[in-house]
This record gives sequence, structure tokens and C-alpha cells, in this order.
Amino acid sequence: MKMITENDKTVAENENKARNPTRKELKERIAELEKQLEVSQSRSEEIEEFYSDRLNNLNDVLFAVDTGGYFTYINPAIKNITGYDVEEVLGTHFTRHVHPDDIPGLLEDIEKTVSGEHKPYMFRIVKKDGTISYVHTTSRPIIKNGEFKGINGLMVDIARLKHVEFKLKEERDRAQKYLDIVGVIILVTDREGKIKLINKKGCELFGQKEQELISKNWFDISSPEESREGTKSDYSKLMGGKVTLKPYFEGNIKIKDESRIFGWHNILLRDENGEITGVLSSGNDITEMKTAEKALVFAKLITENANRTKRQFLSNVSHELRTPLNLIIGYSDLLHEDYLGETNDGQKQYLDVIKRSGNRLLLLINSMIELSAAGEGKIELDRKNFSAPVIIEDIKNSTLPMAKKKHIELSFELEDDIRTIYADKNKIKTVLYNLINNAIKFTPDYGDIKVSILKEGEVLKISVKDTGIGIEKDDINRLFQPFTQIDSELNRRFEGVGLGLMIVKEFVEMHGGKIQIESEIDKGSEFTFTIPISNKE
Repeated sequence: MKMITENDKTVAENENKARNPTRKELKERIAELEKQLEVSQSRSEEIEEFYSDRLNNLNDVLFAVDTGGYFTYINPAIKNITGYDVEEVLGTHFTRHVHPDDIPGLLEDIEKTVSGEHKPYMFRIVKKDGTISYVHTTSRPIIKNGEFKGINGLMVDIARLKHVEFKLKEERDRAQKYLDIVGVIILVTDREGKIKLINKKGCELFGQKEQELISKNWFDISSPEESREGTKSDYSKLMGGKVTLKPYFEGNIKIKDESRIFGWHNILLRDENGEITGVLSSGNDITEMKTAEKALVFAKLITENANRTKRQFLSNVSHELRTPLNLIIGYSDLLHEDYLGETNDGQKQYLDVIKRSGNRLLLLINSMIELSAAGEGKIELDRKNFSAPVIIEDIKNSTLPMAKKKHIELSFELEDDIRTIYADKNKIKTVLYNLINNAIKFTPDYGDIKVSILKEGEVLKISVKDTGIGIEKDDINRLFQPFTQIDSELNRRFEGVGLGLMIVKEFVEMHGGKIQIESEIDKGSEFTFTIPISNKE
């Protein structure tokens, strides 16, 4: 028989109370459960609010579609992308919002997703206002109890990204057009000398398509065989930084079994770390230009030799002619002055003709000698300080008689502060004499000639202004050519050999000066020349 202890009695009483709680205990238990339920509901609401706030404030679209392709969930971000409210999208089929041309490809991608393949995809959507935009979507199948229930996914608006992509493509296409339209080779080679980029011109020259040339070694297809290995070695040293790239060089390349000369402009390409990655070059075929240059050099040598021969001939002939001509002029003077007996008026008239013709011929010969010496570089400047007023007085005494014969008013204006000039005195006298003589020759009777000598800083400015026949603008440049007058009519009307102005220009430029002309037909001309007159080197 089992003994019942006090402890057993206590346990039994507690079990009895638990099975049959009092009313008070029951109320307390209910209150505690209600409190626990409130806490659980509050926490559940907080969690729901937490996730709802974040889902509703996402910039990207979260969505779910069922097995039939109808939206069962979508967050408010859909309005930012499509313009539709959530209520307008829920319950609609996803294809309603996809561009018709992209539906077949999208369905294929969804099939891959359902089969378990993670397949992101990009497609176009039709917004509420009818415009087209671009989205990128990633999704996964919804599986419950081993059964496919639909798809969850994330949709991202990539309209801006596509816009940037289009712009980049436009810029790339435009750059490619620029590369293709230029008439030179545009070439990029990597560190091994392989072609990374070549434009249309390069493809045409080698008779191959771009995809055929890309990745080929540039030197294998372009360098002449005898210099190929050396060229590769030099390029390798360049990539290793052992030699410096020449910004421009000329060299031969082989095109369709023909050697051509190309001029290359080059720059090194580097990565973000400054390491050399290759070379960008533009090459222009200069074969014909180099051939023409050689021909021009040869022609120049021939011309210079011919001119030298001509100048030597003129100089020799001129010197040989000057001696007998001086005798002719001298003896005609003696006869004219009755040195060997009295001559009558008719004889004196003939002697005057001989003298004038002889002097004219002597002037021509002397001018030819001076030009020949200038062409040979044998004339040197003898710069010295000399008195300007004295030179002007000499010129005035030499030219006034010629002017008076034609009743021409010849005046000289010399600034008071011009006293000493540093220049070649004889050449300045020759320049002034030729300009004034030229003005007298082409100025009608009773005209005016004004000679002005001014000083502007360290520069002497001299002008000879006349009221003569004037010069056409198109003929001005011809004035300084040797043996040239404007037309044959002038040559018959006015004596001259066409060398005076040529000598003027030569002597002015020898001083480092310039000469210019202003003229108007039937109103006159103004010849102005400037020369530096300071003795500062």
C-alpha cells in the first residue's frame, strides 16, 4: 500500500487549481494575454509601417505578377516611371505597358527566369502620355510548396542612362565620321604594335576591311621587309620609355607591293597611371610632294645657275661696252666744243644727238652693272654719318635744270631737326635722284613735284609727290621689275630703260627699309620710302 506524503498533496492541489481556476485567476490570465496580443500587434504594425514606408519611398519599382502575367503588387514608384497610379496598374497584364516590338524578346527572357536562370533584361515601356522610355528589370520566380506562383521583380528607370548612351553613340559616330572623312590614315597601335583603330582611308589604302586589319601587327603589313625588324625594335624601345617619340617624322611604308612616303604626326597614349599604352598617329601620303620638292630644288638650281650666267654675261658685256662708249661721248664733246675746229649748227645738232644717246646708253650700262653686282651680293652698304642738308642741296642742283626745261615747280621740304643721317650716302643720293628724275619724266609741262623729308623716331621718311600721268593700281607691282615700263606707248613717249625703280627698291631694302606707292590716273603719284637711320646695331 502506497504512502501519500504532504508534498504529494500540495502538487495535487495545484493541479486541481490549474484545471479549475477561480474566476479571479481567469480574469488575470485573460488580461495578461490581451496585453501580450496588443504588444504583438503593435510590433507587427511597426514592422509593417517600416517596410511600407521604405517600399513606398523607393525610386525603383517593386512588382509581383501572378502566373497569368497580371500585376498583384506594385509600389508607388510606378507613377514616376510610367505616369500611372498604383490602382491603374494593379490587375492589368504586364504586356499592356511594354512596347509591342519588345514583347517577344521579353517573353523569352521571362521563360528563362521561370526555368531558374537569372536573366536581367532591358526593354521599352509605353508611358501614360504615350511617350517611350527605357527600363531595366531583374526578377525571380515565386515558388511556394514546390509550386510556381508568379514572379517578383525590381524595375529601374534607365531613360537618362539611355539618353547618355545615345549621346555617346552620336559622339562616337560623329568622331568616326570625322576619322573616315579625312584624307589621311588615322591609326592607333598598342604596346605590341597591333592595330587597335584604323579609319576608312587606311582600310582603302591597304585594300582590306576594318575587321580584317584590327589586331594585325602594323609593322608586319606596312614596313618594308629590309627595315621591318629594326622598326619593330625601335617601337619596342619606345614602349619601354627608352627612346623619345618624334612628334613628326617621314618614312616609307609598303602598300600593295608599292613603297610610298608618308609623313606621320604622332602622340603617345597613356592610361590613368601614366603608363604608355600605345601610339596615336595620322599619316599623309607625301610621295608626290617629295617628288615635286626634288624637282623644284633641281629647277631652282638650274634657274640660279642661269641667272648667275646671265648676270655674269651682262656684267662682262657692260664693262666691255663702257670703255668705248666713254670714248664716243668724250670725243663728241670735244667736237661739239670746237676743240678740233669750228663746227656748224647742223653738225652740232648731230653731235647733241650722239651725246644724248651715248649718255642714255651709259646710264643703261651703269644700271645693268649695279643690278648685276646686287644680284651677286657684291654690293655692300657703306653706312656713315653725313649731312642731310648738303645731300639735299646736291640733289636739288642736279634735278632743278631738268625740271625748269618743262616749267615744273620742284620744291624740297626738309624738317629743321634733320641734320645728320646714318646711311649709305651714295645709295640714298641714287634713290632720290632716280625718284625725282622719274617724277619729272612723267609729269607734264607746268606741273608740280614736292619732295618731303621727315623724321619719325629713328626712321627717315622721304616722299616724292608729283602731278603726273598716274599709274593704274594693277600696274603698280610691275614698276619694280627690271627693263619694264607700263606699256610700249610710254616707252616711245618717255626715254628710259626701266631699271631706275628696280635700283631704288634694291637700295631701299638693302637699308632694311620699305617703299610704297599711291597713285591715281591723270592726278599724279606719290612714292614714299622709309629707312632706319640710327647707328644702333
